[in-house]
Amino acid sequence: MKAILVALAITAVLIGPASATDSLAPGIYRLETDSYRSAAEKLLEPSGERYQNRFEHAIPESAKVTYAVVSHNPESGLNKLTFLADKEYKFDPNTTNRLCAAYALPDWNEYSTSEPFCRTNIGSTEYEAALKWTAATFTVSWRPKREFLRVEHVQPQHQPTPEEIGACAIGVCERAAYGQATGLYEVTYYTDRFTRETTRPYRDILYLDKAVPVYTLTDRKSVQGSIDAGNYVAILSTDPEWYETDRFSTDGVNTHGWINRDDIFDIRWITQKAETKDFRFRVAFRPNEDASEPAWPVAIEVIDRRTNRRVQVIRDFYSEMSPTAENELLQVVDANFDGYPDIAIFSQSGGAGPNNTENFFLFNPTTRQFVFDEELSSLPQIAIDSKTRTITSAQRDGCCRHSAETYRYMDGRLTLIANWDESLSADGKWLETTTGHLQNGTMHFRKTRKMENRK
Repeated sequence: MKAILVALAITAVLIGPASATDSLAPGIYRLETDSYRSAAEKLLEPSGERYQNRFEHAIPESAKVTYAVVSHNPESGLNKLTFLADKEYKFDPNTTNRLCAAYALPDWNEYSTSEPFCRTNIGSTEYEAALKWTAATFTVSWRPKREFLRVEHVQPQHQPTPEEIGACAIGVCERAAYGQATGLYEVTYYTDRFTRETTRPYRDILYLDKAVPVYTLTDRKSVQGSIDAGNYVAILSTDPEWYETDRFSTDGVNTHGWINRDDIFDIRWITQKAETKDFRFRVAFRPNEDASEPAWPVAIEVIDRRTNRRVQVIRDFYSEMSPTAENELLQVVDANFDGYPDIAIFSQSGGAGPNNTENFFLFNPTTRQFVFDEELSSLPQIAIDSKTRTITSAQRDGCCRHSAETYRYMDGRLTLIANWDESLSADGKWLETTTGHLQNGTMHFRKTRKMENRK
């Protein structure tokens, strides 16, 4: 039976970046064949119980796993781990094949069809794998199985003395005077340890939910072959158009190649009404896994109007689906007042409040590329006034606090020139207003209070 890569992946979603010691180093890891005999953390024997230990592999025999691949994103602290398993292996929690197609590492995940990561280290059920790791090793294990065998009795050696009777009355019974009954249990441990064999700077593990072509170079003419759906590849580098990848056989041998990012998902390109004298634009929409929900924007294509060719594709931004029509989602605006049109696309709503944001991409006339601007994109409820050359941002914090800020570009830098904040005091009696204005390079503030009018 020919074995190819069927990947079982573990992903970490962390609240913040992890330190180096919190993460597995990227590379190719090999199973330590006999580690299952010594890697388990043994249970403590409670009073009145005795354990006989057995040791088994955590990796199902049918998976035929010898190698695993680990990626690490240094910016997010994200680890992903992929076992190189036999193609016939199928996850089934009701059998010995409890190792599922993907796991969350260390303790949380958001499972979906396109991100098939099961959880780990969360509960204590026998169906949840646990992982522990250092920088260059990791273990996978299941909850030990504890099975009662019999009761073993130790007969008393003499009649209890008055002192021993008194001590036993408060729970301290001398074994020689009262004997002892001990429960004998068999405890089976399921553990395997992997150690890094080859260092490779993998930044991500990508799951393919559709078959994709793979190329020798970043050129559509250099087709190398194809990768079937359901496989995982390790990402060495990425840009808006290409992934540099390694794919693997079960013996840990990697094959280098490139995947075009247009091929990863089924997307619809929608031509936008907004355009400039130099460029037209299309936005790519990816279908939602919930068919009842709208598709969401995942890419922007910039097309040269003179040559009708793609000159840039923008990816890796977050954008919820706004109520705007699909062909009106992208807007053209001179956001930094430099005379060159920039582009913006909806980012996310403010939940129950109006604190929505937009993604801004400012045009660089030197490179003729649109570049993401983090400052503008972080401002909620933004309004751009070309007449006064100012930018206003407003936000609401619950029912009782509102604020606004006004900015202007000075020497090419976005600079706060005024702000306003109005809130209700904690006792609900006063309306407190703070205003600030930039004077001679310094913000000056004034605070006023007035009685809240209540009808």
